[in-house]
Amino acid sequence: MRVMTKWALLFGLSALSLWAVAQAPTVTAELYPWIADNGVAVWQELYEPRRTDLFQPSAAFPDPLSIVNVGVRAIVPANPDPVTIPNAARPQVSADGRWLVYYQADTTPPPPPPTAQVYVRDLTDPNATPKRISYKNWSDADGDGVRDGAPTPSEIAILPAISGSGRIVAFLSRDPDLNDPQGDGNGPSAQAPPLGRWLIYIHDRDADGNGTLDEAKVGGTTTRFVPDLAADPTGNTPLFVTLTEVRLSLDQTGRSLAFSTWTGTQWQLWFVPDVQNPSPQQIATSSSPFSIPSSPFSIPSVAGSRLAFTASGQFSWLYSVPTPPDPGVHVIDILSPSNSRLIQTNGVNGAPVLSRDGNLLAFHSTMTGFRVNGGPWQRLPNKRNAVDDVFVFDLTGLPVWSTLVLRQANPAQFPPYAACVNPALSSSSANLIAFQEIVNEIVNGASQVRVQVRVIDRSSNAVLR
Repeated sequence: MRVMTKWALLFGLSALSLWAVAQAPTVTAELYPWIADNGVAVWQELYEPRRTDLFQPSAAFPDPLSIVNVGVRAIVPANPDPVTIPNAARPQVSADGRWLVYYQADTTPPPPPPTAQVYVRDLTDPNATPKRISYKNWSDADGDGVRDGAPTPSEIAILPAISGSGRIVAFLSRDPDLNDPQGDGNGPSAQAPPLGRWLIYIHDRDADGNGTLDEAKVGGTTTRFVPDLAADPTGNTPLFVTLTEVRLSLDQTGRSLAFSTWTGTQWQLWFVPDVQNPSPQQIATSSSPFSIPSSPFSIPSVAGSRLAFTASGQFSWLYSVPTPPDPGVHVIDILSPSNSRLIQTNGVNGAPVLSRDGNLLAFHSTMTGFRVNGGPWQRLPNKRNAVDDVFVFDLTGLPVWSTLVLRQANPAQFPPYAACVNPALSSSSANLIAFQEIVNEIVNGASQVRVQVRVIDRSSNAVLR
């Protein structure tokens, strides 16, 4: 009875309001939501025919889309007109909602070869021109400290991440000539990746630390690869990764980076404490030959020294962590291991994400009960079996919010059997969360799946979108 009372109070109901945004009728899914602290929300739009990205991974090189069927949309509360970017994917936004990062297929004729570039766009200026991050081979011939002319685009650059401040952008590329650690256009070039492998690049938009993002200034920006220190302690050899299941995560300040990758024989979870002096650390491994996308590690989330991921099976720690290497949602704190948490459930979990300040954890799960660090099991009242809900926990292991409250308040907007998945959190003080809602509908007598991004103010449970 005490459990029921606690959850009843936790999920107190309040009035809901709807912020309706017009959608193009051809949109079939809204994927990968990201949210800023001021309510700016961005996501990837998927059109028919269904493909989840601009490129499909293959053994040697990505397979490009033959038609435009992926786009990016950004909703800025102060601007009534949404920002739409065709033929683009994997958007993220800085904490203040100003800088949008994405990658876009290069439609400049003549193709082939197919390629893509990483861009940032200033959402505070509706007339701003997107700035390309993935560039190389530039010079300062007259020695005035200003870059001469337009640099050469990368061979290919995809899957970017942006820090909360907007200063750091990480992305994947196969182009060894992007390496420019001094920001003077002189390289040196990195070692070329083996067939089917990629480099991780860190682009610092304010390398001289003067507080401005001046891409035209010599030394104003740098681009450097993440090294493989285990293979080469000198730091001159890149850490080559596979494209499959790699998604980069940067923290609020941009100092730390997390990612997971598959080597062909082993899954690896990586953490880079400081991208300014990158020393990648392997945190955990699994040799289980899971098929894509059922990796033992989900795409990780990072906030400062805290790293969150989902383990779908047993694995091996390569770091001193007090929690056991059991299936569940893990939050480990590299600097304070005693603050690590393991949330085990009786359901299937996915997409863990930390708030930008690292105080909150969100993930989706079909669970009807959970326990923290091996403690007693707690039952969730009114939770339907096999239906995904989004849950938010503070890092003491206590639940503080769930989409269950939205289902109880308005089952028409949030039907009991509609999956709520893939959350994105703001800083904990902003109380904003975004996630995907997947609804099965009957349209003209036929079954249809509708996937849309929802944006909620957790402090009032107001539906902003």
